[in-house]
Amino acid sequence: LGQNFGKMFEISFEDKDNTTKIPYQTSWGLTTRSIGVMIMVHSDNKGLVLPPRVAPIQVVIVPIPKKGVERDVMDNYCKEVAKTLKAAGIRTKADLRENYNPGWKYNHWELKGVPIRIEVGAQEVEGKKVMMVQRMDGVKEECTLDGLAARMPVKLQEIQTTMLTRATAARDEKLKVVREWSE
Repeated sequence: LGQNFGKMFEISFEDKDNTTKIPYQTSWGLTTRSIGVMIMVHSDNKGLVLPPRVAPIQVVIVPIPKKGVERDVMDNYCKEVAKTLKAAGIRTKADLRENYNPGWKYNHWELKGVPIRIEVGAQEVEGKKVMMVQRMDGVKEECTLDGLAARMPVKLQEIQTTMLTRATAARDEKLKVVREWSE
């Protein structure tokens, strides 16, 4: 916007020398409004639901500790899963913090809108598999570690398409074409 907006609306300020000046301005209107609309459209009572393409973290891995399985073994498996996903170009985080329980972590990442949560328990470590949980609807799907790099991009695209389809249908349901003033 430069100084045009300030000149037009007579906006000024005093600088450190007590001289009146017109400010240089920028506009973030489109950006912040677009983000606001996305949050309003893609959220629920649990928090934010981010479309995979814009999510800074697309997949979070949460270990479920259990007696009989060493923490190091489980953490190393989670790191292996994260490495596999990162190699496939998926933005991934393994939440290996020991001071929070799995339920707290689930809630934490749901609030942030991470599209997919991977749960890793004793059965997953033993069977070289993972349990994927979609943020948008809670649907669970089991996947082998060997098939994860191929399945995850497809899964994320399915979520992206479903979210867009739902948002478009919700928008279209509210639209009305007005042809006369009386309408």
